[in-house]
Amino acid sequence: MTDMKNIWIFSLIVFYSLLGYGQSYKFYTTDKELSSSLINQIYQDKDGVIWVATEYGLNRYDGVKFTIYKHDIDNPHSLMNNYVKNIFETSNGDLIICTFSGIQKYNPLTDDFSLPARTVVDETFVNVVGSVMERKNGEIWIASPTPGKLIVKDDELVVDFLDLPIPDNHFPDQYVEDKEGNIWIAVGGVGVYRITPENEVTLYLKNIHKLHALCLCKDNDGNLFVGSLGQGLYRYNVQLDDFEHISYNSEALPVKFLMEKSPNEIYIGTDGQGIKVYDKKKNTIVDYSIEFYYLNLNKSKVHTMWTDKDGSLWIGLYQKGILYQPVNTNNFKYLGLKSIYKNIIGDCCITSILKDRDGFLWVGSDNDGIYRISKDKNHSLHYSMTGNQKTLSGAILSLFEDSKSNLWFGSYTKGVGKIDKRTGRCILFGQLKSNDGNPIPAVFAFAEDKEGRLWIGATDGLYCYDLNSGQLKLFSEMSGKVIAWINCLHYSSSKNKLFVGSYGGLDCVDLDSGIFSSKKIISTNAVHSICEDKNGIIWTGTSEGIYSFDVKHEKVESYTVKDGLPSDVIYAIQCDDNNRLWISTNSGVSCFHLHDKQFVNYYVSDGLQGNEFYKNSSYKDSDGIIYFGGMNGLTYFKPGEIFSPNKKWNVRISDFYVFDKTVRTGIRSGGKEIIDRSIFEATDFYLSYKDNTFSLEFSTVELNKPERLVYVYSFNNGDWINLPHGINRVFFSNLTPGEYTFRIKVKDGMMESDVRECTIHISSPWWATVWAKISYFVLALIIIGVGIYRFKRHLYHKKERIEHLHAVEINNAKLQFFINIAHEIRTPLSLVVSPLLGLMKTDKDESRQKIYKTIYRNTQRLLLLVNQLMDIRKIEKNQMKLTFQKIDIVHYIRQICESFSIQASVKNIALNFNTHGCENLDLWVDPAYFDKIIVNILSNAFKFTKEGSIDIDLFIAGQQEGAVSVAQYAKIQITDTGIGIDEKEYEHIFERFYQVHNNLSTAGTGIGLHLAQSLVKLHHGEISVGRNVNGLNGTTFTIEIPLGDSHLSQDEICGEIEKGETIISPATDMEVPLLENPDPEKNLHVRRKWKVCIVEDDDEIRKYIKDELSVAYHITEYNNGKEAWSGILKEIPNLIISDVMMPEMDGFTLCEKIKQNVNLNYLPVILLTAKTTDESTIKGLDIGADAYITKPFNIAILHKTVENLILKHQKMQNIFTGRQGQDDKLDKLEAKSPDEKLMERIMKVINDNLSNPELTVDVIVNEVGISRSHLHRKLKELTNQPTRQFIRNIRLKQAAQLLADKRHSIAEVAQMTGFSNPNNFSTLFKELYGVTPSEYMEQHLQENK
Repeated sequence: MTDMKNIWIFSLIVFYSLLGYGQSYKFYTTDKELSSSLINQIYQDKDGVIWVATEYGLNRYDGVKFTIYKHDIDNPHSLMNNYVKNIFETSNGDLIICTFSGIQKYNPLTDDFSLPARTVVDETFVNVVGSVMERKNGEIWIASPTPGKLIVKDDELVVDFLDLPIPDNHFPDQYVEDKEGNIWIAVGGVGVYRITPENEVTLYLKNIHKLHALCLCKDNDGNLFVGSLGQGLYRYNVQLDDFEHISYNSEALPVKFLMEKSPNEIYIGTDGQGIKVYDKKKNTIVDYSIEFYYLNLNKSKVHTMWTDKDGSLWIGLYQKGILYQPVNTNNFKYLGLKSIYKNIIGDCCITSILKDRDGFLWVGSDNDGIYRISKDKNHSLHYSMTGNQKTLSGAILSLFEDSKSNLWFGSYTKGVGKIDKRTGRCILFGQLKSNDGNPIPAVFAFAEDKEGRLWIGATDGLYCYDLNSGQLKLFSEMSGKVIAWINCLHYSSSKNKLFVGSYGGLDCVDLDSGIFSSKKIISTNAVHSICEDKNGIIWTGTSEGIYSFDVKHEKVESYTVKDGLPSDVIYAIQCDDNNRLWISTNSGVSCFHLHDKQFVNYYVSDGLQGNEFYKNSSYKDSDGIIYFGGMNGLTYFKPGEIFSPNKKWNVRISDFYVFDKTVRTGIRSGGKEIIDRSIFEATDFYLSYKDNTFSLEFSTVELNKPERLVYVYSFNNGDWINLPHGINRVFFSNLTPGEYTFRIKVKDGMMESDVRECTIHISSPWWATVWAKISYFVLALIIIGVGIYRFKRHLYHKKERIEHLHAVEINNAKLQFFINIAHEIRTPLSLVVSPLLGLMKTDKDESRQKIYKTIYRNTQRLLLLVNQLMDIRKIEKNQMKLTFQKIDIVHYIRQICESFSIQASVKNIALNFNTHGCENLDLWVDPAYFDKIIVNILSNAFKFTKEGSIDIDLFIAGQQEGAVSVAQYAKIQITDTGIGIDEKEYEHIFERFYQVHNNLSTAGTGIGLHLAQSLVKLHHGEISVGRNVNGLNGTTFTIEIPLGDSHLSQDEICGEIEKGETIISPATDMEVPLLENPDPEKNLHVRRKWKVCIVEDDDEIRKYIKDELSVAYHITEYNNGKEAWSGILKEIPNLIISDVMMPEMDGFTLCEKIKQNVNLNYLPVILLTAKTTDESTIKGLDIGADAYITKPFNIAILHKTVENLILKHQKMQNIFTGRQGQDDKLDKLEAKSPDEKLMERIMKVINDNLSNPELTVDVIVNEVGISRSHLHRKLKELTNQPTRQFIRNIRLKQAAQLLADKRHSIAEVAQMTGFSNPNNFSTLFKELYGVTPSEYMEQHLQENK
């Protein structure tokens, strides 16, 4: 009976100690935090992190967030099984994770798990592990179907099996080692074994029915407890050496978990009966009640519990979640709906509070009337609204007890009234009416002054009710000033002033004056509450913070969230006996210390009814207890029991994120590990310049942190920045490379933690590192040095270049001069060669024939010199292309020697050709140019050798490969016995225009040897000069030409010359080519009707050609192309002979204009010019010239060319008369071939649109149905005219016919043929016909006459 009494007393103590306090529990469920509600174990590691083992995943709580670990089949370092049974941390700090299929170790550096444990026989350990124990000797024992010892070597886990005295088909549930070294083993269904250090085994609790699912607990005093799911709690009695059963209400508790909570308490987790507490001294078990509104803990399954380092309790509720019960440091008490044991004030918002003189607490609610609470706060009377109009209103806005102990209430719908405190009867105060006589429905506040006047604040104004006389007056009638929508009233007895708070601000009414004058103090914000501190300062709670009003100095100050308030919306203010302000807001309660202007904030986690309170719902009783009403009930407390924060918290960095990805060891940034230790210990973070966007997350080491904590950080030694409540993460982005210092601390009111500091190192890109900058500096110095050096060299080379360019310009000027002279020489040569050939043909006198031949030979030498100049020009412009043929070089050189035989005989010089046994030798050369090499060297040799000999030696040279000599090239040496060349001039001898310095008067031009060297190189050979190889005076020139054709491309090879074939080479004594002159009398009667036009600016040449051709043709002559063009348009010849280089208009332009004119393009054109280059020839032929004859020309060749071209033209004219002009297609086209069909369609479009000025190529393309390119190509092919010109010429031909008919004016003809501009028509017509339209009409008029 005594035990039962003690149990009841202890239960009441526990119950009532918890019943009245505000709850600050946290409940973690699968809705947001956990992976599963099937909780197996809760554990806290050395870093303060909470681990939760569930049947579906492992959960980790670092004080900020839950992290869930699950099995990933693709990751061998993930959790091996989602069913986690147990968590254990060894003395070395290794966290062992026991799952349903084996064991792993958690690696905090990499945030992953080791490979599964293996057995000593190197097999994976795959058994379920229920618990782990570490012995004093360091051995780690695991409880599983195959018990064993766990050996941890770094990340390698090995299980060595234990031989325990356990029956088959049974396995241990848990191990415990006592202080004597005995090992206790709980085996469900069997009992508890004790194994002594001497290996003596004793079995306890054997043969007990339903002794299954055992758990062990050893307290700090060495007492051993055993819990059974079927038989309850047992305690080991050392004296009896046996276990004693401890009963609970004469029943066996379903014990699931045991934990020592305090030196005198063992907490018992049951399977369906909540938590029980075993008092070791009293040897009793009592209920552990928790006022948690979410569920009834007494029916919960508590499978695990843990007391963390702060003393807070973590309760694992199987199938529910985790309930966190922090250590309660503040005595906030609570009445309201959250109390599931006894809610005595309903569940509505608490709007007003009053404690009367009898000690009863009156609480007004919104829509639930008034509650009168007993003095012990265990019971209440409820005065609620009924259907009777004279009863209490449901919405009570204010409560007030006057000096006569009358209890007044202000309501929202029934105005003001009084309550009989004994009966609860409501008496409505009907005198309170508005100006229109209607009752005032809403009354918000009361105040009584020292004169016994009751001031009533309502929606439409302030009323004054004299409690003695019963007289009621409206303040506006008394003072002439209206104050409406009043929220609160405060009477200051020391100042005899009434402070009125309304939606219009704060007014002060002076009650000393008879007129009750008022003054506006605050005019901008809605005032919810007014309070006066002990210093007489008026404090006002508004919708935008707190305002203080110093009445004496008329000074107003304000405080907001920036100063430390939890919110700017202030609902109520009370001042305690220590002159501290207690402030309720819509986001918690704040205590304002007036002496140092510091705010300390409290939230629902500290035990408040909630974070949101109600306007002007507060009261302070005579005992100093402060009451605040809110949405969830009533919070009350003694300010002296609410301690200011005096705990120094410890802050740490809980996570580091790079681009929102968690950082762990092993993760690299820019090739370097970001951290080299766990995130809690890391002080340095290394990032590359690419990973310059990151965030830091932080929390307190302690898990029972209150909501009021504020984190403050500083970045890079900047100002400290307060983070908003509940924010524990900061972000940084796009930081430049460098080192940044991050400092964080936490503030709890006036207490601050130590600063936690870390450094973030952001590396520079390689091009911006220190070494790179040093390299840049060194490189800059090198560049500057090189620049100076190169600048000096530049100046030197510039000087040399200028000199070289000057020399080149001189050489080019010389060459250009010679070329120009050469062109000019060709014209007079024509007047020499052609008549000379005629004299040689007709004059038979032998003495004059010798003179003729001498003249002819020298003209050929002069022409040879001119051709050499042209060859040099071709080579320099890379325009000379050689065509190689295989020739017998012995026969070739022998022919050249024969051409010099006369000259050698005259100068008495022996010319020897030595083949050195090579009677014939095939060599690939260009016969047209290779002779110039030999001839130029021989010419020089003859020039500088007065007497003696000139030897030409031919060798086959090569190299030795072992015993075999391989031929490589042919070597030709030309050696003379002349005056020789100074060795100093060897390097210049082949330069263009270079002349050897000697005393001979027969100096050359300086181009022969340069041409020879250029031609040798084009033959892929080499040429050199040296002293006479025979040791005599004179010079030796050596020419080396490769043998075979392997060095030649296919484009360069032409063929070979038959042996014995004569190779023409320039000789010193050339034969005169005499051609038969055409017979002027042959077909003279036909030729006389042919007209030949000669265009030549040289009068003598023009006269010579005219004299030669006038016998057979009618000749017209012009001085330049411009004159010739005008004349040709007027009188069309049969053939045109034109020079190229002429003033006004050259021969190319004249030929082009002729070929582009549809009326003239059939005329043969012969270009007769001194321009001998291939480009000039190609250009002339390209623009349509029928023949291109260079000067000097042979008059017989010109005769024959003229005759052939005219005859050819006559034959073509007979076949294709009028083909190009398409005159016959102007009106009718008979098309047979595809081309003619196309022309028919084209001509139809042109004829149909002849008068349309908008006729364009696009119109024809669209009508005919072909592309522009196809149309252009076909017209060019068929008419030799571009499309636009073809259309224009058709129009002009039609216009010519119309003009010839003389039936229309010129303007009309222009319009009829599609010319919108008559001036443009006249210009184009004259260009085609050579005369203007008016002149054309006149000509045809005269012809008709």
